[in-house]
Amino acid sequence: MSEAPQQAQTQAPPAKASPDQPPQQHAEKRLSWREGLFLVGPDPLTSPYYSSGALIAAGVGYATPLFQIGLYLLLFLLVPLYVEAVLLTLSNGGTYVMTRYALGHLGKLAILAAALVGLVISFSYVATAIVSLLAYSDYVSSLVANSTGPRTLMAMGLSVIPSIGFGLWVMPSQWRKVTIAVVVTALLGLMLSAVMSSSAVIMLPPLIMLFILNNQGLKESVKVSKTIFVINLVVMGITILVSLIYLLIHGADLSRFLEGGALPEALVAAAESSAEADTHEHHGVVSELPGFLRLGAPLILAGAGVSILGASGVESVMNIPEELDNPRRDIAKIYRWMLSLLLGIGGSLSILLFLVLDPEQLAGSSSYLLAVLGEQGVVGVFGSAGLAHFWKIVIVANAALMLIGACNTGFAGARGLWLTMARDSLLPRMILDPNERGAFSRIHWMMLIAILLLAMQGDWNLSKLERWYGVTFGFVMFSGVIAFILLRKFRANDRRVYWAPFNLNIGGTKIPAAALIGLVVLGYALLSMYGSYSGEIGELHTLVVIVGVGVVGVLFLYNHRPLLRAAHSYYRRVVETVESSEIETEDRTIVVAVGSMRIGRLIENAIALARRQSATTGIPYRQLVVFHMSSLVTGEHVYQVDRHTIRPAGLAADAVRVFNKLTEVAPTELRCYLAIVPPADPEIVDDLSAALDTLVDFHDRHNFTGHMVLVGTYEARHEGFDRLQSRLEGSTLVPVPLYGE
Repeated sequence: MSEAPQQAQTQAPPAKASPDQPPQQHAEKRLSWREGLFLVGPDPLTSPYYSSGALIAAGVGYATPLFQIGLYLLLFLLVPLYVEAVLLTLSNGGTYVMTRYALGHLGKLAILAAALVGLVISFSYVATAIVSLLAYSDYVSSLVANSTGPRTLMAMGLSVIPSIGFGLWVMPSQWRKVTIAVVVTALLGLMLSAVMSSSAVIMLPPLIMLFILNNQGLKESVKVSKTIFVINLVVMGITILVSLIYLLIHGADLSRFLEGGALPEALVAAAESSAEADTHEHHGVVSELPGFLRLGAPLILAGAGVSILGASGVESVMNIPEELDNPRRDIAKIYRWMLSLLLGIGGSLSILLFLVLDPEQLAGSSSYLLAVLGEQGVVGVFGSAGLAHFWKIVIVANAALMLIGACNTGFAGARGLWLTMARDSLLPRMILDPNERGAFSRIHWMMLIAILLLAMQGDWNLSKLERWYGVTFGFVMFSGVIAFILLRKFRANDRRVYWAPFNLNIGGTKIPAAALIGLVVLGYALLSMYGSYSGEIGELHTLVVIVGVGVVGVLFLYNHRPLLRAAHSYYRRVVETVESSEIETEDRTIVVAVGSMRIGRLIENAIALARRQSATTGIPYRQLVVFHMSSLVTGEHVYQVDRHTIRPAGLAADAVRVFNKLTEVAPTELRCYLAIVPPADPEIVDDLSAALDTLVDFHDRHNFTGHMVLVGTYEARHEGFDRLQSRLEGSTLVPVPLYGE
């Protein structure tokens, strides 16, 4: 792949087009940078809802804000890398395309390496969707947790409201279809609740709603994400403002950040007794909240692995450039706004949590910390318990909506990635055909099925699926940095419209300092997750292998002809040739270098010389090696030849005459070999110089020291033979006149 992947469109009208070149969108179908932000922004902006609780459960305590803000700053460092890579390729696919493009000179090996990366990213997007939906179910269930009566039925009713509401608002002309689909799905979920967990069935209505919306087109799904995104900004803005006013009124105990906070024994005992009933295994039993003074290597290791989940969704931006109106401008804008909002909102909330809430509230409400923060802030500012409870419900409902948006981000990311993989024949190419509205409905069917299969494989267990997601997403970010370094190594001369700054020259390659920092931090985080989630990683490994076999099957299905040809060529070469090491014996050997002229004269002289030397010294020559350089081979091929040998089918065309002559004159007392060798340096233009350099390399590799080497004198000068003799260390060079010169 000598050129950067060309920009292609991922949404298309129903006009006919080839699968490799999807039809162009109408201009109004493309996304502005704001719409791109609305599409991929909800996923990373869900991190404030769970990151602090997960870090507290990991034992990090009052150092939690440090880890969260540190992660957001790391993302700011890595963004220039992502922007440079996207602007270089202008293609969906993210890390998958980076890997494929960087290793393009390796041919099929590049596709296979990229397929592994694409497989892991695919898991990440599917896991994003199912984890978001199961967390959504938990938030919705919490709204009816204190109610009497059939809680699953009430939670399902709450789940149906936004599902139908968004569908009717975005697609008013299809209100009947949306309503029937959501209601039937809800009824089916209620029937399945007898054999499945409530979390598994409550998530079904919004999943079907998102599936229908994405099949309608890109603009429809963006409209839902935009509404959720804006509502979240308003709710979080009010919560931050109220919390700041609370601090102005009541103050805060800053000493806890250094010394930590102890928890009442009764709270610890209650947590221990209910630990087995907690469905969120990562919410472990916390006996205290340590401060900065007690922050050691074990806590740092634990915090690094957990905090990386706060970067969820960042890679999705790299899978929508083909859907943007002006990707050269919009990608950087989306990243800048997304991370600024994440740092402003997430960083502020992570600090406010530990300033407003006491240790008992932090440890006892780790699943719903933002809701507790909002409730505490409203009580402290307005003194109304009823208003505080209302605002807590608003935050929980907002979190549930944000998780719907995060699931939609998973659909968008998977769509961009799978389109690119299908163009490379790593997925069935029929998914490239759009429906009548220009949406890729077959990809959305794949996503829907993948979500359900992954959920069943994970037993609908949110904790297990979160850990699977954490491991795959950490690997995605780490492999992204590796892929960027490979781009700088192997594609350094390709034209770029943007270069990531602060480069260091390492081994002749300019590598940004941010990439080196990312390697260390992300590698440390992966080490932490490997130590903490070893059991889940084992289960995930099995699942990845199964799906990987499926990808290999698809790859073979769509590339079986060239693969079978390559396999047959390899088989034929193995059958027809001998190992190169077979000519490396202790027997006396004559090596004769032949080109395209006077082949018979050179071989006959070599045979005659071997016979004379054998008679003179009394030590017989046992082996004749005919050396021929050919640019038609990519590796060294050695054939054993006698007068009865049939010409190999895979023999290089320019070596046929050499082979035929050798079969005519091959003596019975010598083992005869024909060695076809590629040029040692393909960039040398002069054929004679290239042949001599290759001969010396061949001589040294096979340790022919002490033997005789014959070469023709045509077009060679006397001083050239002197230099060649000095290079053929330990062997005797015998020039053979070809034309009586």
